Amino acid sequence: MLNDNETIYRCALYPRMTNGDIVPPEKAISDFSEEKDQEGRKVYTISVGRGSMLPAWTAVHDYGCRTAVESNAVREKYKGAPLVRGEDTLHYIGAYKLDVAAVLNAPRKFLDLGVVHHEMTNLPEHCNIVLRRNTVEARRIEVSAERTGIIIHLRQSLYEPERHICDCDSDLTETLQKIKLTVVKDTGEALLTTG
Repeated sequence: MLNDNETIYRCALYPRMTNGDIVPPEKAISDFSEEKDQEGRKVYTISVGRGSMLPAWTAVHDYGCRTAVESNAVREKYKGAPLVRGEDTLHYIGAYKLDVAAVLNAPRKFLDLGVVHHEMTNLPEHCNIVLRRNTVEARRIEVSAERTGIIIHLRQSLYEPERHICDCDSDLTETLQKIKLTVVKDTGEALLTTG
């Protein structure tokens, strides 16, 4: 489990997280993926990179590029055929900062939430935000509403987005350079960033 004084990074991937020429917070943190933990129990996860292993933006961007490469390898294996570049492929376009303390401060009663180191192939910095049902009695609608509230909290906790185009994506520069990463202002509305 990561300490609450650590920072994590959420990678933005094109076109998965884009809406037109922006990455809105609701696409940067859209939902949790369902997985099984080491004991075979159902958990929900969101992929992030561990800040203590990514000491500068250059390291974050390198991690993001490797994340896109690994995602494309999985997609190609699943498809069983080569991916069409720019149509089937994912491309790293930057990252958002997120404090572990902000994740852990999400209001919750029926769900447990944490950030765990979860190394993956070629991604030793990979972590998961993990959400799982606890033992407090609740109706399904209450758990669902709480999960939605946690997702909204995470979207509002994203900050300091940093755009990037990988060298391997130089052929897509014209398309990728138009995309802006956005965060939520204190008023709850999206704030367009130029970084």
